[in-house]
Amino acid sequence: MNKSLAIVIPAYKIDYFKATLDSLSVQTRKDFTVYIGDDCSPSDFKQLIDDYQICLDIVYYRFETNMGGRDLVGQWKRCIELTNNEPWIWLFSDDDVIGPNCVDLFYKEIENNSVICDLYHFDVKVIDTAGDVIRATKLFPSSISSKAFYQKKSSAQLDSFVVEYIFSRAIYNKVNGFQNFEMAWGSDIATWIKMGAEKGIKTLNGDFVYWRQSNSNITPNLRKDIVFRKLNIDIDFLVWVNLFFKERSIRRYNQYILFRLLFFYSLILDRNQVKLILKKALAATVLSNSIYVIIKQMYPIMPTLKLLKLRIYDNKK
Repeated sequence: MNKSLAIVIPAYKIDYFKATLDSLSVQTRKDFTVYIGDDCSPSDFKQLIDDYQICLDIVYYRFETNMGGRDLVGQWKRCIELTNNEPWIWLFSDDDVIGPNCVDLFYKEIENNSVICDLYHFDVKVIDTAGDVIRATKLFPSSISSKAFYQKKSSAQLDSFVVEYIFSRAIYNKVNGFQNFEMAWGSDIATWIKMGAEKGIKTLNGDFVYWRQSNSNITPNLRKDIVFRKLNIDIDFLVWVNLFFKERSIRRYNQYILFRLLFFYSLILDRNQVKLILKKALAATVLSNSIYVIIKQMYPIMPTLKLLKLRIYDNKK
């Protein structure tokens, strides 16, 4: 059997890892190899993995040092380097779940279509710690350009995680792997933009990836220090986006995106933190002088407007 797909799992948290392996073991098509890169975890992944060696082709490697804590993209990279030159790579996780028909749907797509994309996507359903579906995310169109993907993702018209994408090794090498931002915040989005630049992003319909929402996820973490840190990285990301697209319309759009982020977090950040964010955005030319002045003048009333919006939303429930 020709195994063209490498499913790569950077592993550290073992709490839901059995569910991940269970989802792989029941795939309706199993011509893939699972590569597990243990990030020097305190948990015993090897013992659990041994139970699945009969039903899955697994390559397990335990790294001697932890990298994910300081360089998550670096951990992704060294896990991908464990693979054996399979033409397709699926970077997954140690706590999410793959629908049983996903691998089969992927192979049918590349085997039955003359036009092969560089980047494929599955729609996502969000599950809780018990594995129950708590919401379905917004469905992607059958195909979407990098620019449209970025604009819809950044304006919350689409949800995007990391684990629902399959990409070719050729495009991974061409774009020099994952774009690296601190905390890997925005690294996946920037990478999908790069990978989909020529042929867009193709969605495979018929099954879902299940992304687990838990306290260990960085996305919903609303601690003040984390929010401030993420907003600083957001500015670095917006600088990258401006340089990548090199379009005036994207530059203008990104000023709106930063305003939107500041409004969203206005009940968390203090005024000094906002001043620092605005100064950094101005220095990086993410904001023009005029928009900088407007946001600076508006920000004192943003928390009140945010509270009003939340109350209106609560009353509609």
